[in-house]
Amino acid sequence: MRALSFCSAASVAALALLLGACAQAPVKPETPGQAEVTARTQIDYTGRFAIKYNDQNGTEKNAYGNFTWHQDGETVSVELKSPLGQTLAVIESAPASATLELPNRAPQTAARVDDLMHDALGFSLPVSNLRYWLVPMPAPTSKATTDIDPKNRRIKELKQDGWTVDYYEYTDDNNVKRMNLTREEPPLAIRIVIDR
Repeated sequence: MRALSFCSAASVAALALLLGACAQAPVKPETPGQAEVTARTQIDYTGRFAIKYNDQNGTEKNAYGNFTWHQDGETVSVELKSPLGQTLAVIESAPASATLELPNRAPQTAARVDDLMHDALGFSLPVSNLRYWLVPMPAPTSKATTDIDPKNRRIKELKQDGWTVDYYEYTDDNNVKRMNLTREEPPLAIRIVIDR
C-alpha cells in the first residue's frame, strides 16, 4: 500500500509539473542572433576597416586601418589604428555617456558617441547599432528591414536608421566575416573585415 501511494504521489507530482509546463506563457520567437547577444555579455573582434566620407568642406576623404572591438554588456570600446599600428582614436560608448580619445588631445565626452566622432573626425561609426549588426541582427531600438538569403537563411541586407548594411561573407560557423555599411546623407561608406 505504501509503495502504491508513493507511485501515486510521484505520478501526481509528474502530472503537476507537466501541466505547469503546458500552462506557461508562450515564448516570443527571437530574431536570429538575439539569443547570442543576450547570452554573450563579452564580445571581442579584431579586423580592418576602410571609410570613405566627406569632410566639413565637402572634400572626399578616406581613412583605413585596423580596429579592436571590446564589448562588455552595453559598454563598447573601439580602438582605431593606422595600418602602421598608430592609434587614431579610442571610442568608449556606454548607455549614459560616450568618450572619444584622440592622440595628443584631452578626452572628449558627450551623451552620444556619434556626435563626438562627427565633430572630431568628420565621420561617425554607428557604434550603438553596430553591436547588433555584427551578430548579425537589427538593433532593437528602431524599425528595420532585412533581406534573407533563401539558400542559407543568413541576412544578406539590413536597412535601419538610414543605413544599409550588406553582408558579403560569413565564416563556416555563421559569424560575419565581411560587411559594408552605407549612408546617403551625409554620405558615408564603411567596409569592415573581421579577422577574428
